[in-house]
Amino acid sequence: MNPEWLPEMALLLAGVFSGGIALRLLFTRQFGKGIRAGAISILCIALAFALVETHKSVRWSNAAQFRGARRDPLAIVPAARDSAERDSTLSLSLGGVLLRLAPNDRYVFTVDGKKFLQLDSLRSESGMRVGCLVAARDSTSTGIGRSGFPFRLARAQPTRLDAHTLRAQEEGEDVFRAHYAAPHRIEITGRFFVYQAAESSVVSCMNGIRWSGGGIPPGATVDLVRQGKGRIDFECSGLIQVLAENRALARSSR
Repeated sequence: MNPEWLPEMALLLAGVFSGGIALRLLFTRQFGKGIRAGAISILCIALAFALVETHKSVRWSNAAQFRGARRDPLAIVPAARDSAERDSTLSLSLGGVLLRLAPNDRYVFTVDGKKFLQLDSLRSESGMRVGCLVAARDSTSTGIGRSGFPFRLARAQPTRLDAHTLRAQEEGEDVFRAHYAAPHRIEITGRFFVYQAAESSVVSCMNGIRWSGGGIPPGATVDLVRQGKGRIDFECSGLIQVLAENRALARSSR
């Protein structure tokens, strides 16, 4: 038995024991003593149940505070629950280009091995987190998330429009927007700096996808499901492929 429940158990046993004594006294016509013993029994049992409820309330309150302390203020949750299974593919609209990806809890997008966008905790109740460096019009940027991207202070600060939408604005216009439409549907637009690139490089996902090496017009569909799980790499040759963990490590060590 959990020791934290010992006081409640002791009171409950005392109540049952006192109740037994009360019944015995009443059967022997010792009504005064029987009534007093019965009152003690009722009081002990009532106190035991009161302590149980208090104990549960404290635990729920502490759990809620703990979850709230860990909740990322920029995490977003699905706007709707779909009927798809947990292993369904992800449909990601990136700049109006539909990417179909194998199911995963975390997606990392790179250009020739250098990261520019990361989506975390897609299957967590705490919500999806986005990591990126948003390129604003004045060539400064704002950092979003805690996925290894440094923060650069700028006017385009990230905010949650609602529980399902994250955005950053500059002069009243969106320079970044992420909408978590459903557990397997996400829509993202923005311009992103390629982190740790040798030269300044930006991936535009505002109207299609454009990066140093290639581009895809809006409305196109890129099906990468059969390539499985791994890092989604936009290569300088114009090719898009999913790199498994061992291949990704091999490339990064070059």
